[in-house]
Amino acid sequence: MDPNEKGGSMPIKYKYRDLKVYSSDEWMADATKKYRKVFDRYETTYMRVEFSFYNKLFDEEVWEGKFTLKCFYLNGSQKSELCSLDQARRIEKDENIVYLRDSWGQATLGTYWFKGDYVWEGYIDGVKVGDTKFYVEDLGQAKPGENLYFDIDSIKLFEGDGQASSLPQKKFLKKFSQADSRYVWVEFNFKNKSPKDYFTEIFFNFYDKAGQHKGSTSAMQFVSVNTTDKIYPVYAGWGNETPGRWKSDYYTLEIVFMDNLIATVPFQVAEAADEGQASVITDFSIFKPNSGSSAPSSPEKNLEDLLNENLAELNSLVGLDSIKTEVNEMVKLVRFYQETGKDILNKFSLHTVFTGNPGTGKTTVARILARIYKGLGILEKGHLIEVDREGLVAGYVGQTAIKTSEKINQSLGGILFIDEAYSLAQEHGSPNDFGGEAVSTLLKRMEDMRGKFGVIVAGYTENMSEFVNSNPGLRSRFDKFFQFEDYSSDNMFSIAQNLYKTEAVTPDPAAADHLKKYFAFLHENRDKYFGNARTVRQVIAESVRNQNLRLASLKKEERTKELMETIILEDVKEFEMKEGPSKPRLGFRTGGN
Repeated sequence: MDPNEKGGSMPIKYKYRDLKVYSSDEWMADATKKYRKVFDRYETTYMRVEFSFYNKLFDEEVWEGKFTLKCFYLNGSQKSELCSLDQARRIEKDENIVYLRDSWGQATLGTYWFKGDYVWEGYIDGVKVGDTKFYVEDLGQAKPGENLYFDIDSIKLFEGDGQASSLPQKKFLKKFSQADSRYVWVEFNFKNKSPKDYFTEIFFNFYDKAGQHKGSTSAMQFVSVNTTDKIYPVYAGWGNETPGRWKSDYYTLEIVFMDNLIATVPFQVAEAADEGQASVITDFSIFKPNSGSSAPSSPEKNLEDLLNENLAELNSLVGLDSIKTEVNEMVKLVRFYQETGKDILNKFSLHTVFTGNPGTGKTTVARILARIYKGLGILEKGHLIEVDREGLVAGYVGQTAIKTSEKINQSLGGILFIDEAYSLAQEHGSPNDFGGEAVSTLLKRMEDMRGKFGVIVAGYTENMSEFVNSNPGLRSRFDKFFQFEDYSSDNMFSIAQNLYKTEAVTPDPAAADHLKKYFAFLHENRDKYFGNARTVRQVIAESVRNQNLRLASLKKEERTKELMETIILEDVKEFEMKEGPSKPRLGFRTGGN
């Protein structure tokens, strides 16, 4: 009986999906986690749990619930409660799959979790809906590169149906027939090294020639006490009962134990099978079950460098004081969450609204922010994909979803930056609401691929407020707002000085004074179309062009180094403090006017 039906009148709100355990908070490709069931004591700090369920009231109504995650130590039939972690959540109508994450433990390696059997349990409104066991093993603290558990004895491949591992006789292959192959099976034999008992959990990942992930499976094996030097076989297969599903190609099988690659096996699917022993590559130098207590690796140092470099770049930008404060505080919080084992996805959103006038640095900050997320280990690539309405919306029904999905796929591991995003909602309710189709596609992918990419929507403050409030899903996804204020006249002059430096020129006192007054005039008479840094760039580009034309009229020998490096009043005097009938003009003097 479904726990929601216990009273006969309560609506069925949820259906249990999964409970998964992971100890490493490192973010992997596509933001996946290293879900496992067996852990070494000396690699553990916090044991993390991910509880997921299907929302049966999806697209029907909002509901609220109390969600509890409990962890127990198991001693035979006895259970000792270690923690009970409560969360109160509002489940929105657009949440198809709901994820709840939490953790328990201590920040120091090997000090909380000891050898034994454990279980995480998930509760909704006091009703237990699911559980999952996990195991912590302790064979002692290993040296870097040392595997205290086992040595690899042999790795062999064979073909068969879904039950082929139970066959008494197996035909081992190094090449598989494309037309006949169903499952590619692996027989992994290892020699036990410990007199103690323990569980092993071996992961088998299949990749094609291009490195694309084809499939994964895992196998558990219990090793009995006092069986040192015994050979234990483990079987795992990937494929289909229907022959011919494997394409002709070169493949690689990667075998992983305790989050470490311990062997790779290249094999081929071709026209005909070929019996024999597949080649096995092992590199035990990368097998480091105790890597958590060793010095950081080069990639980690590189990420730290990337983070610091981009924070420095952000902090060096002119103005944007409130944005700098928010980002620096965000970095501190994320580091705190990582250090204390808190689940980042529950505490921190990758999705942000940027509001402000043109030229206030929104795209620049978005690009830097994507790289900061990579430096923090939150995003794998840290790149920025820039689009507007035209980049997401097509002219025919059904095409917009495809076009939007393509841009989302390009942004995986990074940030999708949608400029003037409010334009997606301007035709809301019309027969051709293709912008709404883009928004719906975006919201679904943001939920289904939560944590795998970030979305930044940007535009004028008033328009963006209307856009976010136009859809309940947008309101729930975008809970972080960055307000980009207009640059002051002093900021504009500082930006101008920086731009002049890139051109290897400097304004003389008269030119500098004129530009300061001109920027003050523009700032005082600004409206919502005020160009901010864009206007400054136009002014600098025009003034440098004026200087170049002036120098071009001189003889070569007259062009001194000082003249070549100086902007004078004549080069900037066309920027006049003029007001038009209704609003100030940019101030360029053209023709004879």
